Amino acid sequence: MDDADPIAAAFEHLTSGDGATVSWARDETVAGFGIGLRQSDGRHIDERCLKVFVDGKRPRHRLADPVPAFILHRKSGTAVPIDVEEIAPLRSQGAAPADGTLGADRNAVRADRQRATWGSYGYLLRHRFDGRTYLLGAGHVLAGGPAPQVGDRVMLSDGTPHGQPAARLVAWTTPVPSEAGYPNRVDAAIAEIDRPETVARLSGTLPNGISGDIRSGMRLHLSGAVSGRQRATVVCERASLAFEAEIPGIGRRRVGFRDQVFCRAATQPGDSGASLVNDRGRAVGLHAWGGDGRADEGRGEISVFTPITTVLDAFTKTRELDLVTDTDVIAMPLDRPPVDDLDDAIDLVARTLYGEARREPPETRFAIAEVVYNRAIKRSPRFGMSVEAVCRQPDQFSCWNAGDPNRNRTLSISLADPEIADCVTIARDLIAGRVGGITLGADHYHHRRVSPYYSREHAPCAQIGNYVFFNDIP
Repeated sequence: MDDADPIAAAFEHLTSGDGATVSWARDETVAGFGIGLRQSDGRHIDERCLKVFVDGKRPRHRLADPVPAFILHRKSGTAVPIDVEEIAPLRSQGAAPADGTLGADRNAVRADRQRATWGSYGYLLRHRFDGRTYLLGAGHVLAGGPAPQVGDRVMLSDGTPHGQPAARLVAWTTPVPSEAGYPNRVDAAIAEIDRPETVARLSGTLPNGISGDIRSGMRLHLSGAVSGRQRATVVCERASLAFEAEIPGIGRRRVGFRDQVFCRAATQPGDSGASLVNDRGRAVGLHAWGGDGRADEGRGEISVFTPITTVLDAFTKTRELDLVTDTDVIAMPLDRPPVDDLDDAIDLVARTLYGEARREPPETRFAIAEVVYNRAIKRSPRFGMSVEAVCRQPDQFSCWNAGDPNRNRTLSISLADPEIADCVTIARDLIAGRVGGITLGADHYHHRRVSPYYSREHAPCAQIGNYVFFNDIP
């Protein structure tokens, strides 16, 4: 209990077992408690207080034990102000499979099972050692429907009601029903992505870090599959609340969640699992539920999200996973490319990346490594039947051309030189099958300042650094 903050101490008292001794807190209309901004005339004002959420206000004279205006913090003698706020019934925000608003560009996801609903992909996670990549989203979306099983398919929207296969369910949290209290913290799930094109599609809007700083009045950005990107304002920085929810294998029951956050945001069905980032682009939460509000207040005015640090704690500590950010280069575990000699392959790939892009950012070297991989994996006489053959193919990588100004340095540098160290690391990843995704399968590229004949009638599939990449050149 935080005795230094009287409001937090009062909140802890009401949401713990001790709260059962407070008679007005046991009223059937009380849906939960929070720490947030006072509401006045339908607007939240800059006054922090203890919140009491109710699902319907009644005239004070009809209440046998009304909520008081203040509660005394005994240790400090401080009178903690209380604000009673009526909230709309909360519900998960999945969209029906036939919902026509979910186009191929919406990045919506759903479990490939009966009665599953569409929701939003939230974040990507990556294994620290083997490079496997995972979707992180709402549990009632990725593990939606009756009796979810490990290995269940997860679909990605493609403009059709069914979608296309994208990942397989790995783990999820199942809410625990209870007649009282708030035993749950997270409604989330992870699914392992098994298609590199899925990683490429979902890596366009990654956060640039993680933040646990959440304060009432803070402005955030929510990215939902249906609502798109919109502003959200934190009105309750910490809340414990209860509502009715469908629990797989059990049915509709009361569930209590603690340590959630309330926002004002116009979320809609299909937004469950959406990401929330702060003004610096750092991840702060995962959208879980919404409320419809009153007709004159706008649809979906209430958004409830779980802090991202709480969500990650549920999965990352035991699974060696990290949140993928926009500073990461995502590597998918793919098929290993053919090699004739391991040491020779590492040497040739590292020198090729160095000679082609040593003055480029690391992302460019990863991208060129993908081109080597994509050519080698085809095992064709045109490109070469192995990684070494791809790199040695005449007139393909200019750093090996006679007379190229980079050739001598490319040949002479030692692989122990720190200047080429990252190229060696990338080469090892390529040969282990851990390169793929950021160029969308490109097998050709060139500097953006030139226009070779082979690309003149083709559109680039990616531009990384000073290079453009192509995946449709025959």
